[in-house]
Amino acid sequence: MDKKKEILFNLNNFLLSTSIVLDYVNNEKKATKLGHLKRVSYIALSLGVILKLDNKQLSDLCSYSLCSSLALNQASDNKTLCELSNEYVKDFPFIQKQKDILLYQKEHFDGSGIFGLKNEQIPLFSQIIFFATNLDEEFDLSSFDPVKKEKILNYVKLNENKLFSKQIVDSFFKLNESINFWLDLENESDILLFIYTLLEDFSQVLEFEVLLKIANIFLKLVEPQSKLLDNIGKISDFYALEHKDKITLQIAAGFCKIGKLAVCKDILEKIEPLDIYEKEQIKTYPYYTKKVLSNIMGFNDIVSWAMKVQERLDASGYIFGFENKSLSFKDRVLINANVYDALLQEKAYRKAYTKEEAIKIMKNESSKLDISITNDMAVIFKI
Repeated sequence: MDKKKEILFNLNNFLLSTSIVLDYVNNEKKATKLGHLKRVSYIALSLGVILKLDNKQLSDLCSYSLCSSLALNQASDNKTLCELSNEYVKDFPFIQKQKDILLYQKEHFDGSGIFGLKNEQIPLFSQIIFFATNLDEEFDLSSFDPVKKEKILNYVKLNENKLFSKQIVDSFFKLNESINFWLDLENESDILLFIYTLLEDFSQVLEFEVLLKIANIFLKLVEPQSKLLDNIGKISDFYALEHKDKITLQIAAGFCKIGKLAVCKDILEKIEPLDIYEKEQIKTYPYYTKKVLSNIMGFNDIVSWAMKVQERLDASGYIFGFENKSLSFKDRVLINANVYDALLQEKAYRKAYTKEEAIKIMKNESSKLDISITNDMAVIFKI
C-alpha cells in the first residue's frame, strides 16, 4: 500500500460509524428509535445466515442495509429516497457490487410497491432490507415485549406473499425460535458484537480519490450547494501542498459537516432568529462529527481537522474552545474555507453574499480567522 495515495478502508466499519448520525435523520423523519440502522443490519444479517449467504454476500448485505436511508435527509418520499440512495452508493467499494439493491428496497412481493416489481424480480438483498426496515419502523424493535412479539409474528404471517416472500417469512420464523434474536435487538453493543463476530474482515486498500467521492456525497447530504471541496483544492494548490495533504484535507472538508445530520433540520433551516436552546443544539454538531469520524480506522488526521471547523483563533469557537496555538495551518485553512463557503451559500434566513462581501466580512474577523489566509484567498478567488 502506498500511504501517500491510499488508505486501508473497511466499508462496514465506516458505515456503522456514519449510522450514528443517519439514525438521527431516521428519528426525525420516520420516528424510529436511535440505533435503527444497526437493528436493520442485524435482522438482515440474521436472515442472511438462515438463507446460507456466503461471507462476501453477508458483508455486502450489511453494507447495503446501513446505506438504506442514506438520502433520507434530502428525500421527500420513498421513491426519491430509493433513487437517490441508489445513486449515491455507486462509488462505494462493496465486495461484490449488485445492481439497484437500494432502488428496489421498498418493493412489495406482490407487485404493489413503488416500481411494481414482484416476486423474484425483486433482488434478494432488496427483499431482506425491506423486511428488516419495515419491521423496525412498524414495531420499534429496540425493546422486547412478548405481546409485541406476538403481534409481529401475526403481522409477518398475514403479509406472506403480499409484502414479503414465503422464503423470507419462513426464515424469520426460524429466527424467532431463539429468544436471543429478540433480546440482542435491545442492546447496541450486542448487535455490534454479533456483526463483528459474524463478518469476515474485508478491509481493502482504497485510493484517496475514491474516499474523496464518498466524502463529497456526505457533504451533499448536508449542504447540496457547497463548493467547499473545490475551494480547499484551490487553496491547497496555491500553497503547493503535497498530494496526500491536499486530498486528505479535502476529505476532511467533505466530512466536517456530517455532525449536522444529528441536528433537527427545522432548526438548521429556521427563518426566524434562533433561541438560546436552538443555538446550543447547532453548536453540538462538531461533537457528533468527532464521534462519527473517531470510530473510523485510518481517520486520525481527518477527524483532527474536521472536528475543528467551527473553532476560532481567539478561542470563541465551538465546541472545544481551541485557541490560536492549538490550531495548525491546515486547521486554519479549513476554518477559513468553511466560513467563506458558508457566506456564499443562500440560507433560509439570508441571501448569499458575493465573493467580495464574504472576504470583507472575513477581514473584519481578523481576531477569529487567520488574516494571512484570508488575504491569500482574495488572491486565489480573484477578488
